[in-house]
Amino acid sequence: MFQGHSICTIDAKSRLILPAKFRKFIKPEAGNKLILTRGMDECLLVYPLDEWDKVKSGLSSYNQFNSNQRFFIRQFLNYVNECELDSQNRLLIPPQLMQFAKLNKEVIVLGLLDKMEIWDPKIKENYDKSMPESYEQIAEKVFELRNSINRN
Repeated sequence: MFQGHSICTIDAKSRLILPAKFRKFIKPEAGNKLILTRGMDECLLVYPLDEWDKVKSGLSSYNQFNSNQRFFIRQFLNYVNECELDSQNRLLIPPQLMQFAKLNKEVIVLGLLDKMEIWDPKIKENYDKSMPESYEQIAEKVFELRNSINRN
């Protein structure tokens, strides 16, 4: 699936050429269609359409009578935009998403297994620096948590 990162440029019309290293993992079932939406930590999420269908399935199990879950779903779905890669493998980033993620000319596209993230490089750098613990410390805790869940 999607992994690694690329430094990319957004053109004057808010289009981004999706790097080949990511395009090759878009399955034919997605029909060249991508879903862009608001991510966490001021980045954008990009899902191939077939992976987005799995996300929607999971969202349908949320409790509509729980105010926090209802708020999350409203906020998450409010920014959803479907786009299709054009003949030059560009995707158009809508103005409200450009503004949300504070995107300018240069961006980082980051692969995260079933989806990608689009980051402003400075925001990504600040996010990385904001972690109170090192990568190694967090990795140890994630591994321990995963093992404790698998034991139960």
